[in-house]
Amino acid sequence: MEKLKTIPLRPDLWALDEVGKTIMYVINGRDKALLLDTGFGLTDLKKVVHELCGEKEIIVVNSHGHMDHDSGNNQFSWVYMGRYDEPEAHRPLDEAEKKRIKDTFFEKYLAEGGSLEGWNPGPAQAVLPLSENDVIDLGDYRLKVIETPGHSLGSIALFEERKGWLFTGDSMLTWEVWGQLENSAALSVYGDSMRKLAAIQDRVRTVFPAHWVPDRMPEGRVFPPFELPPDVLTVYAEGIEDTLNGKLEWKDYPFAMGGAEPKMMKCTCF
Repeated sequence: MEKLKTIPLRPDLWALDEVGKTIMYVINGRDKALLLDTGFGLTDLKKVVHELCGEKEIIVVNSHGHMDHDSGNNQFSWVYMGRYDEPEAHRPLDEAEKKRIKDTFFEKYLAEGGSLEGWNPGPAQAVLPLSENDVIDLGDYRLKVIETPGHSLGSIALFEERKGWLFTGDSMLTWEVWGQLENSAALSVYGDSMRKLAAIQDRVRTVFPAHWVPDRMPEGRVFPPFELPPDVLTVYAEGIEDTLNGKLEWKDYPFAMGGAEPKMMKCTCF
C-alpha cells in the first residue's frame, strides 16, 4: 500500500489519501497554497505541497483536533484550527497514543510492507484559532470559516463560494454521523451545525469530506471519489432532527478502535 496517494480533483485542487484512512486537501492559490489537515504525519507534507504548488507560502488549517487530522502539525511552525479545538492541539502524543494510532489505522498498511521509520507525530510550535466568518485568502481563492461543532467542539468547515467547494472535515463521514466521541458536542448542537450548512446548500456544488469509505455509501448511490453531492447537507440536517424526535430506526454498528469494539448505533436514514 502506498503511504500517500495524490489525486487531482479539479484544477488547483488535490486530495491526499494517507494509507487509505484519512483525506487531506491541497488548494493551489495564486499567492499561497492551502493544506487542509496534516493527517498522521507519515509523509513530508511540505515537499508534497511544494511539488504540487511551487515554492510559495503554505497555509495549514486543521478541520478539527483529532490525531488522524493533525499529527503532522509538527512539520510546520504554525497552523490554524477552530478555536474550541485549539487547546487540545498543543498536547504531544505519548507512546500509548502512538500505539493506539498504529493498532487502529495502520494494520493494513504495515501488513502490506509499509514502514513507520521516521514517523514522529506531534503539535506545531504555534496554533492560531479560527472563528466564524474568518477568511483564508490565497489570492484567487478565498475560504470562509464556518464553525460546525458536533463531531468535535471545534470542528470547522471551509467554503470557497466562487467555486462552490465545501470542505466539511469529519462533520460528514461518507454518510455517517460521528457524534459519540469524548469531546463531541450534543447531538442537538451537531444538528444546529448541519442546519447551518444546509442553509447554504444552493450555493454548494461539491462537498469534500475528510474520509472516504465507498462501501459505506447508501445503496444505489454512487459518487466520484472524495466527493459528495450538495443534498447530503439536507440529509444530515433532517436525519439528525428526525433522530432527536424519535422518528428513525437504529441498528448495532460495532467499530474497532485500537483493539476495542465499542457498541455504536447506525441510523437507517442515510
